[in-house]
Amino acid sequence: MKHSALSGQRGISLIEVMIVLVIVGIMVTLAVINFRGATVDLQRQGIVREFKVYLERARFDSVKRRAVTEAEMAKVTLNSSTSFTATLDFDNNGVIDPVAETRVVNFNTRSQTRILVSDTLNYPITLEFNQRGHVIAKDSTNADITPLFTICSNCSSQTPDQTVLAISDTGTVAVLRNGQLPSTLPTPTVTAQTPTLNCYVLVVTNSGCVLN
Repeated sequence: MKHSALSGQRGISLIEVMIVLVIVGIMVTLAVINFRGATVDLQRQGIVREFKVYLERARFDSVKRRAVTEAEMAKVTLNSSTSFTATLDFDNNGVIDPVAETRVVNFNTRSQTRILVSDTLNYPITLEFNQRGHVIAKDSTNADITPLFTICSNCSSQTPDQTVLAISDTGTVAVLRNGQLPSTLPTPTVTAQTPTLNCYVLVVTNSGCVLN
């Protein structure tokens, strides 16, 4: 009876083992690809946030100190597609020391991310902010440029993972997604109204006050 029970059990064939291993290998490969893609995307988003924060800090710093001259204006300089510097009043003493108060952010060794400018390749790109917070964007030839930046993870691809960052003329920094284009603020409308005159006149006399 014992021999009969054992003979009824069926073992796992070599082909079945190989099929299971192939399926497991495919699942592991897909998981690794997704993990790498998520890591690259997080790196790009982190650099976008870092770039955006420095731009907003420079704008706020110039407005706070009422910067008029070029020496007083806080600025962010895009040295290349993988490096930028921020020069502003970090110690809050009211004056910018261009040597001691310039921070360099270089992400070439820690990420595949690149910051590309929409209409020029003439680095460095200088972004200065005046006392009103308005941006002055120029390239290395001192030509005015449109401050529109494409931050991409694989810039050589025809469909790269990318984020678009734009700075409006008034200095507002915005991250654009899903193919959005920078839009201008609508012109405010003023409705003309007919003033209502108050015809009551207070007349002061010896006997008291009279309303006419």
